[in-house]
Amino acid sequence: MIQSNYFADNADLQQHFSELVDWHDIISTYENGFVDAAEYQKTKNPRYEMAPASDDEALQYYTEILNSCGEIAGMHVSQAAQAIDREGLKFEGGNVVHPQKMMDVIQKYRDAGLPPIAFRRKYGGLGLPGVVKAMASELMYRADTSTTIAMGSMGLAGILEKHASEEAKEKWIPKMIAENYCVAMGLSEPDFGSDLPSVRTKAVQRDGKWYLTGTKRFQTVACGLNGGPAIMLALARTGEGSSGARGLSFFIVERKDYKITGIEKKLGLKASATCEVALEDAPGELVGQEGYGLVRYVIGMLNGARMGIASQGVGLAQAALMEAKKYAAERIQFGKPIAEIPAVARLISRIEREVAAMRCLMIEGATIVDRYQCAEFHNKVTEDSKFWEKIANTITPISKYYNSEMCNDLVDDALQVFGGSGYTEDYDLARLYRDARITNIYDGTTQIQVNAAIGGVIAGMAPSGQWRSYLDSLTKLIGKNDTIAEIRTKFEDVVTAWRSFEDRDLKEGMSFEVVESAARLVNSLLLEKATLRASNKAERARLNAAYHTDSLAIVTGNLIRLKAS
Repeated sequence: MIQSNYFADNADLQQHFSELVDWHDIISTYENGFVDAAEYQKTKNPRYEMAPASDDEALQYYTEILNSCGEIAGMHVSQAAQAIDREGLKFEGGNVVHPQKMMDVIQKYRDAGLPPIAFRRKYGGLGLPGVVKAMASELMYRADTSTTIAMGSMGLAGILEKHASEEAKEKWIPKMIAENYCVAMGLSEPDFGSDLPSVRTKAVQRDGKWYLTGTKRFQTVACGLNGGPAIMLALARTGEGSSGARGLSFFIVERKDYKITGIEKKLGLKASATCEVALEDAPGELVGQEGYGLVRYVIGMLNGARMGIASQGVGLAQAALMEAKKYAAERIQFGKPIAEIPAVARLISRIEREVAAMRCLMIEGATIVDRYQCAEFHNKVTEDSKFWEKIANTITPISKYYNSEMCNDLVDDALQVFGGSGYTEDYDLARLYRDARITNIYDGTTQIQVNAAIGGVIAGMAPSGQWRSYLDSLTKLIGKNDTIAEIRTKFEDVVTAWRSFEDRDLKEGMSFEVVESAARLVNSLLLEKATLRASNKAERARLNAAYHTDSLAIVTGNLIRLKAS
């Protein structure tokens, strides 16, 4: 892997940070009048010591965080990634052993104070807007997915900030930060992965306490790290077996109270422990209200999880892009670098513009999630924040689907640049290829994401629909663009064609074409929006034009498929 600061060496990400992101809007939304800085002045509570008191201080703080992430990821984690992957995991007597090199680089993240990146300062976290968290995740995923998952799993407990009681928040979040807990999302079971309403793990109450019995599968780092602490946020049935989603509740279960019965032998993520967990009358602490585990809490957690995979997709694709560009510049064939061969140059050019679009989508999704979540945290829920929640519920599954599918596609293209060498384990492309394959499967497959997005797209395209309003606002912002106008017209025709179907199964089967078309249109709009602030408008305009041409071809093809069905 290339060794460098992964924040400093990424020209597109640097430009987003320095020019393209509207930081005043983001900072005012997240920092809420710099109330945390005022709290520090009032109480001297050390949790608020790093809270910024102005836009400039906030930007300096965010820069320091990203520089630190980029330095550790690019200078240390990236250099250990191949060895970590090759050593993999050991499972001995119910315990999982992670490679020592992995533990060493995770310690560097810990020494820099980065693990609580997902939490607010109120509970001892770093207090970062979603956009900064997304950028930091991209940097870390570019270096190594297994290490980033292990270090970042704590962030799953961010759901507690929203739904746990204040007493539970104070009990658990500072403790998890101080003791470097791992956190597993205890949803899937051997017979029920995406079909969560059918979960069978049972929770019963005795003497005012809850006890869980059942089996959970695909529990990432539920084992903790080499004896370190962990919790599982487990979905369990508190109602009758026929009660479906309404009978499920959400619990905190500590590692000491469940058993690891095995780990999966996977195609990729060789050093990321994917555990099977047995719960046998395991004590659990109820989160929030009984019966709201799936319909409110897990669904709420999914937006954050989806955006996490969107960042992972960008990170892996950026790694593949950088490695492919380096190899193509150095590999001499026919008396010249292969980067100068048109067929290879075309592959790299496509990867470059697709990564740029993925990054725009990642940043937009994170910004939108913050717009409604910050309103909830600051008790400022308005019609505007409710609008952004609706948009988030559509754009987050689109982001997860698009960035994970495109990540697979682009890593495949990058491997092609390497030719036969890319198919060997001598280069990191083989590991990237294996690690990328899970992104469009876990935390909800692409098919699940399409099902999650289709309703918001179709209903949202009604005359007064929210998705239409969102698209209109972006279109108004960027001004006249003939190609995008044509894409928009074709997209409207795609929606009309889909609505005309009477057969329910046909509609479900053709939903992908609608959601893909929505994604391509949104990304074209976001690329143009970014260019409005860019200092290199001509360069970005050329990249955008090529992306728009691809989008028009894809949306037109989708329309043809729908009309032929």
